[in-house]
Amino acid sequence: MNNLSRRAVLAASLAAAFVPRRARAAAAPIVGCDARWEWLSALARAAGFEEYQGGLAEWTGPLDTRLARLRSHPVVSRLRRARDASGVSYDALPSLALHLVPGADGGPPTAWSLAVAATPWPSGLDVRWQGVDLAALLRELGSAAKKAGFAELWSDSGALRARAEAAAAGAATGLDLGWYEAFCGFPTPGAVRVVPALGSRPSNYAARRHGTDPEIAAFLAVSSTDAGLEVDASVLVHEIGHAFVNPLVSENRAVLEPPGQRVYAAVKERMDASAYGAWDTVVVESVLRAVTVRYAEAHGGAAAARSELARHLDRGFPWTVVLADSMRDYEADRARYATLGEWSVPLAAVLTVIAEEEEARAAGRPHVVSISVADGADDVDPALPALVVVFDRPMRDRSWSVVGDPAEMPDGDTPHYEEGGTRFVMPWRLSPGRSYRLGLNGGRSRAFQSAEGVPLEPVLLRFRTRG
Repeated sequence: MNNLSRRAVLAASLAAAFVPRRARAAAAPIVGCDARWEWLSALARAAGFEEYQGGLAEWTGPLDTRLARLRSHPVVSRLRRARDASGVSYDALPSLALHLVPGADGGPPTAWSLAVAATPWPSGLDVRWQGVDLAALLRELGSAAKKAGFAELWSDSGALRARAEAAAAGAATGLDLGWYEAFCGFPTPGAVRVVPALGSRPSNYAARRHGTDPEIAAFLAVSSTDAGLEVDASVLVHEIGHAFVNPLVSENRAVLEPPGQRVYAAVKERMDASAYGAWDTVVVESVLRAVTVRYAEAHGGAAAARSELARHLDRGFPWTVVLADSMRDYEADRARYATLGEWSVPLAAVLTVIAEEEEARAAGRPHVVSISVADGADDVDPALPALVVVFDRPMRDRSWSVVGDPAEMPDGDTPHYEEGGTRFVMPWRLSPGRSYRLGLNGGRSRAFQSAEGVPLEPVLLRFRTRG
């Protein structure tokens, strides 16, 4: 029996019937920039969060001038401590932004406060904030905004925000929430907000607020092109999809955790390099990517589905092929599976097969034994003459992929292997007081391979030299 047949048998044999939930017509999304988010992300930028160093130059140029006034402000050090101690980073910030009281007419709040009670902990607010003194942080958000003149910057950016909002509105026009409701089997869980995020490029985020006024939000990076500002409509489909897929995993943890843990363990290096550092995050991302393939096929046919699938293969999710194909069984038997959550037992069976296949691949994959610079190090000697990586087996000679943005990578000379191909040496020239970011393999660049031709899982290296 081949793997595809095996998956079908497993899924069918473990099926169960449940009571359906009714769907309703979805309301149109609310589109607009968000001052709460932009100020939080700006302060993360000031605190050195590497994922918040991008953004539109038209926004970050004037922003950095004002952030220079905050070098000694306590909010900067508080955010750094929150990152180090509690892991506050990436989507934790838009989660908090969505739980703050908005300012009048969409501008910055005059007083920064939570829109919901903090006790008991709001179910939609990222738990990483539990380790932070939120009352003190909110006071500091307000005082920092006044010191930097954020309200004036926001006012001056009106024309830029209007262009970004127009781009986001164009992407939101084609969003089919009704398809998600029909496919997943339940209504859109709140008002939908589409936020063109001026300071997040290249990252995109999703957040959700529960309670009496529920809301889901997609924070989308805005790109500047020759044709003007653009927002990727396919990314919007993905981020909004979190509101439908995340509950599947959280409500069925007992069923999905065992195979999810196995999948994550088999591909941990690759997932950690993409900031997917937990089994449930990997399962959410895996299922959601398969759902967006089904969405693409429903709206653009087989060619659109292949294009969507190729994006996920490039991003290190090869099992999207299996998951998207298995969802055809779910779609064909909605009388048995009224909602996507009710399909969790067959999904667990498919994930188990994926875990077995990835574990087999991992056994023959090369691994890094040691590296001369630790990821996240912030006190690297700028006189360090070379990057040295030791592997657990001989690697293919004269074959490597050191990838990244040239602006974030050190100047280097031609690398070479030593000690029978187990030791990779790349001479480089570092500058004092500078941040660097590079990767070993990534995307379609997979030239780091064992002597047998098995690629290394992508390894991300971020560090800063002392100066």
